[in-house]
Amino acid sequence: MSQGTALSPPRRGRGRPKGQDSTVVRNAVMHAAVELIGTQGYAATSMAQIAEAAGISPSGLAHHFPSKRALLGAVLAHRDEVDADPADHLGEIPWRAFDHLVEVAGMNMQRRQMVALYMTMVSEAVPPEHPAHEWMRRHYRSVVENLMEGLRLDQENGAVREDAPREVIARQMVALMDGLQVQWLIDESLDMQVLLREQVDSFKARWGTRS
Repeated sequence: MSQGTALSPPRRGRGRPKGQDSTVVRNAVMHAAVELIGTQGYAATSMAQIAEAAGISPSGLAHHFPSKRALLGAVLAHRDEVDADPADHLGEIPWRAFDHLVEVAGMNMQRRQMVALYMTMVSEAVPPEHPAHEWMRRHYRSVVENLMEGLRLDQENGAVREDAPREVIARQMVALMDGLQVQWLIDESLDMQVLLREQVDSFKARWGTRS
């Protein structure tokens, strides 16, 4: 399933614990939201529950996030930031976008709540009226397009066969990663990083031009 820009610290009020700056409070709220929404789902999670879990008052929560929709948007943006590849090596390192997703799978095995949140949103956000629906559409489009662009550049550089079906390969990669995350949430003994690595190696053997 990638924290946003911290607000300037205002004068402390009833909803602001003494000694905690804006960044600390926002981080506590984000952590609480990830855990509760990932466990209960978006609809079943109230702002009051999130405020209590974060150790602040409802008014303190509203100071940072005026609505549950705004909080969900910040949580999902945070998730995408965490997963983003910090180095732009598409076209320079063959199969870079695919190898990065293998690295993300390894990171995900250390952050169960974030994976649970992501899979909860994927299942809940299918209806167009869901507040995460547009995020989900953008997310999948972005991931698939990034993988396809990496393959296109690798084809231009001679690292991937010209007849490689870019969209098919990209969508197979995304489908496998999400499917493995569901299975891992059920059984954490599953090593989804190893399984995803095996698939990427299979792609390289089938469609790559370099050993």
